[in-house]
Amino acid sequence: QHVRPATLGQAESAADLAWLRAIQYYGQHRKTDNRFDHLYHVFDILTTLSPRFESAYVFGAFALAQEGGSFKQAEALLAKGIENNPRSGRLAFEMGFLYYVKPNGRDLERAAECFELASNLPGRSDAARRFAAFCRQNTGSLAVAAALWQQVRDTTPNAYMREIAEKELARIREAIRSGRKDLAKAKLTTPVVILKRNR
Repeated sequence: QHVRPATLGQAESAADLAWLRAIQYYGQHRKTDNRFDHLYHVFDILTTLSPRFESAYVFGAFALAQEGGSFKQAEALLAKGIENNPRSGRLAFEMGFLYYVKPNGRDLERAAECFELASNLPGRSDAARRFAAFCRQNTGSLAVAAALWQQVRDTTPNAYMREIAEKELARIREAIRSGRKDLAKAKLTTPVVILKRNR
């Protein structure tokens, strides 16, 4: 709570310096020991100085989750971003994506919730509704998934996306008709990040 007062009214200038320091810190440890013990602290200070700096939340969170090996800190940093920017479709989408690629096991339920939220907020990704539909489909919420895919089909200007939506709707209809939810599900693997260390 002492960070902003300590800048004596120059929080944005201090945030610029903190951003440079955060990138230096990440790069230095990425090239050497792959230890990121203070990464959350660095990005917490940065986003306290500049709470609307969305890119800092996103970069920091994914660095923490992947290289830093701390999903909880990544989640906390993005949650802070959403609290400070509750109308940000971008941050809601990135939180969904964080759950979607969660190390050691995707969390498709929470991912779907975030993607659905993102699809109704300013600054949203065009992919938000598609990701939400895909997640709902693969958790077995077929009626919700069908409604989302129909929205994608009916609103996208992209012919290829319409084809994908129609294909997924057909799979869902067949799964519902046959009583076999597995027919609508994709074979998903857990994402793995392989770090290369310099010797």
